[in-house]
Amino acid sequence: MQLTKSTWSQFVQNGTLDPARIEKVIHESWSRCKALDINPFRKVTDKVLTLNELEKRRNQLDILIKEAKLYFNELKAFTKNHEMIVLLVDRDGFILTQEGHPRTMEKAKSMRFLPGARWSEENIGTNAIGTALKTGSPIYVEGYQHFTVSSHDWCCAAAPIKTESGELLGVIDISGPVGKAHPYLLAIVSTIATTLEKKIKHRFHRFPDCGEGNEHSFFEGAIGTSPAFLKTLDLSKKAASVSYPVSLQGESGTGKELVAKYIHRNSSRSNGPFIALNCGAISSQLLESELFGYEGGAFTGAKAEGYIGKLRAAHKGTIFLDEIAELSPEMQVALLRFLQEQTVRPIGSNKEYHVDTRVITATHKDLKKLVQRGEFREDLFFRIFVLPIQLPPLRERKEDIPHLANYFFNLFGIEKNLTYEAMKVLQEYDWPGNIRELKNVLIAANVFVDEDVIHPLTLMQIIKERSTALETNTLPRESRNKAIKQALEETNGNISKASKLLGVSRTTLHRWLKKQT
Repeated sequence: MQLTKSTWSQFVQNGTLDPARIEKVIHESWSRCKALDINPFRKVTDKVLTLNELEKRRNQLDILIKEAKLYFNELKAFTKNHEMIVLLVDRDGFILTQEGHPRTMEKAKSMRFLPGARWSEENIGTNAIGTALKTGSPIYVEGYQHFTVSSHDWCCAAAPIKTESGELLGVIDISGPVGKAHPYLLAIVSTIATTLEKKIKHRFHRFPDCGEGNEHSFFEGAIGTSPAFLKTLDLSKKAASVSYPVSLQGESGTGKELVAKYIHRNSSRSNGPFIALNCGAISSQLLESELFGYEGGAFTGAKAEGYIGKLRAAHKGTIFLDEIAELSPEMQVALLRFLQEQTVRPIGSNKEYHVDTRVITATHKDLKKLVQRGEFREDLFFRIFVLPIQLPPLRERKEDIPHLANYFFNLFGIEKNLTYEAMKVLQEYDWPGNIRELKNVLIAANVFVDEDVIHPLTLMQIIKERSTALETNTLPRESRNKAIKQALEETNGNISKASKLLGVSRTTLHRWLKKQT
């Protein structure tokens, strides 16, 4: 339904409008713009990304961009004849790519309708891109249907692109002079969007947003939304509110030191030091001097000025004793004495020092069984086992793997993309090395994979090479066969191209194909 300038002017000036003279979706969009107090006389968007920011957003949708450009090429004759431009926009309204008629491109540039610019309703009012993103439905907008004067001589059609689960990825848009409007513009973008959705159905994984607005669901290096993880987080918060000893138990690589740091940072001792010591990495003789310190010249090799020791260094703060189960019987007695009296006597000294520190211990062993076998003192066990917290292994919180992967991608600046099947590999593997093993695998994939996309079979190979198990259950054969079938379909049966797509050699692919027959 075409609108006149007078209809638009009447609404922007005094907010009055005859609903019968305007489409409902446009009316609702105008009302949102009015509520947001958007300036209807705005001629350009006020939000444009830097080149680095734009490149980061492009990397996130690299697979989608590559597929979309294939259709951009097919539309070259159309865009030339009708002076149109075609654009791919992300879900936040930022234009990622733009191609089409040179004259229209130049005009678009003058109004900041270009890659990096944000073309959402909130920034520039009613327009096909922004309103399609807002409603999640295809839409055609032309002339005075646009809320701001910036687009009054434009016609635009946009259709959303969604994942199989319905998550919005972005929109495909075709825009041009209103005088060149084509009756099938909306049908064209809708068809392209539907085809793109089918193309990326099994190839694209978008990381969940588990950061901004959700800051309480993670601590540095550990993140997630699973019940098992949230229980650990809740217990850690409660432990942080008091100063009693905490005993962290969990397999290697589950993030025990990260939890200890989280408790310290959220406690009343957060302004004090956090001192960590791995009891299993030092011999019993050295451990005593590390913990309690020594006077100058107390023994051969001792520093002339002496050493304060970890316990005194942690005064008014927190000491974290990892691998507490590795303490020798003599050191268990010494630690028990400190916990009872809160005093430290350095080696070679007659003087005792009062130390006020919160003790957090950790182990991957079952302390109760060690006590039953006489390998760990029962009295020490009851001193440190006041607030026990069990950290779940990664295999019991697999729904957190996408969040953890996203954290490591950001931490290490990984700009590659994971396919859905690749993420399935990560989620179906049992991770005996837990979070530490996941981190190492992702680092290796980033360094050793030359392509922009990390494929499932490449991940399987990386995991297998690093696994200490005799057999690595990285992916069920059904999923592997599905990945092979899809690669062959996408490359029209070309073994060389399929093997590259899968991230394996031709020989490996041939071997797998033989096993299928």
